[in-house]
Amino acid sequence: MPRHFVILCLCALCALAGGCSTLGIDNPFGSGESARQSQLLGVPLPAGMSLSGDHSRRSGNEGVEVAYGQINAAVAAQQMFNSLQAAGWQLRLQQSRPGRGIYVYDNGERVAVIHVEAQTIQTVLTICAGNRLPDGSMLNLPVADEGAGDGGTDDASGAEGLDTTPQSGGTPPVGTSESWGAPTSGGLQERSL
Repeated sequence: MPRHFVILCLCALCALAGGCSTLGIDNPFGSGESARQSQLLGVPLPAGMSLSGDHSRRSGNEGVEVAYGQINAAVAAQQMFNSLQAAGWQLRLQQSRPGRGIYVYDNGERVAVIHVEAQTIQTVLTICAGNRLPDGSMLNLPVADEGAGDGGTDDASGAEGLDTTPQSGGTPPVGTSESWGAPTSGGLQERSL
């Protein structure tokens, strides 16, 4: 009797599992997106890799995409090279070693940085793409608020760029010194030699 009951339960479970697969319920353990093509670059991802919606961020044709898959890192880099070359992208810089590589591509006014890294179980492919900045562009970093404990704010309206304009003088006059930091903590001090 128990043997028939176990077989009946297993058959019912298999029937339910097969029926639930067509309901469109997402796997709670999945990574969300399962795209097979880079939306930033418009090229297919290496075979066996899929995009992670949880770790990707896009804004128009700029952003970061992260893909995971069980594929050799060198094979993933070669497949991306072939796809990008076929789409008109040119390789401009390559730094690689076994299991890891960084590749910079450009296509007209667009630039893409691809980082491929082999991990224990899978390979991670990170794609950063955006428009080329004009020559002489300044680095624009958000300034941390005085009272913010996390070093800044996500509010773009209140964030200002880092002042990168050169200060006049460069070095202090002979016989004087400049200090940075809190006066009680020692800080950093520059003196003329």
